[in-house]
Amino acid sequence: MINKEGWLVNDCLTCIPNTRTFWHDLLDWFPNLKDKCDGYTDYSILAQKIESIPKRPDYIIRNGSYFRKLNIDVPTFSLIQDTMENPIQTEVINHSTCAVFASKQTYNIYKNRINPKNIRIIEQSSDFNFFKPISERHPDVFPNSIIFIGDSSNGKKGFHRVLNLIETMRDFNFCLVMKDDTTLDIIPEHNRNRVRIFNRVDRNTVRLLINSCVCAICTSGNEEGHFAGIEIGACDIPMISRPMGCYLDRINDQSWGLISSDEDFSTKIKYVANNRELFSPRKYYSKEYTLERCREKWTALIEEFV
Repeated sequence: MINKEGWLVNDCLTCIPNTRTFWHDLLDWFPNLKDKCDGYTDYSILAQKIESIPKRPDYIIRNGSYFRKLNIDVPTFSLIQDTMENPIQTEVINHSTCAVFASKQTYNIYKNRINPKNIRIIEQSSDFNFFKPISERHPDVFPNSIIFIGDSSNGKKGFHRVLNLIETMRDFNFCLVMKDDTTLDIIPEHNRNRVRIFNRVDRNTVRLLINSCVCAICTSGNEEGHFAGIEIGACDIPMISRPMGCYLDRINDQSWGLISSDEDFSTKIKYVANNRELFSPRKYYSKEYTLERCREKWTALIEEFV
């Protein structure tokens, strides 16, 4: 038990109402960690607002990507989940007591342009007691559906690849769980009868939607962690992913699913969907990606420096 007082500093805990993020997990794990988001505080004024508080904590856990370094002389742990190329983020990393990268691939992007002292890689995790196989199915998801969780961006999430798969894989239906306001208007009219879109849903619905599908796809062009893939795997649903990001670390053990090039995507999807018994993603991810394992690593980290 860490009894010292800490501050959690970010703009908000979650952008989607009634959903949980890793910030909620940190607050659960460390009862003396205080939420300093105040519901929502814009990044443009966040650092100044935190610095204006007269009392100082024993340590700070902060988002390391979107606002300047804090001029507060206490141990500061900066969580790097999103890659950015700007001097503000580099300064935050280099002035942190410890910079914590959410995946090996994220760290690899930065390792040649940051101070290497006090770096940790603690990969994101999932609640395996919640995300698990369930028998219930969502009534609006078509049979034989492929699930995609993300947004409609082409650069990072590769949504143009999703559209191509919808067009070419006529024997499958699609369940699109969108973090933006995408509607069916983005889908060509002749394909809309095979697609269901769910926007900004809570985690209870996400779990239900995952369990209603035969497999999942990650079409991203640049994805460092792909947290949704762990939740999907915890539900024992196999993944087909482009060769990038965290999936490159898993190339020697593909019990979680398959890596595929753009050219072989449809072939790999058909193989996985028709041979699900050959894959065991929940068993694979439960070795290292549980909340319990993540909590152990964060506890040891804070105890080391505070």
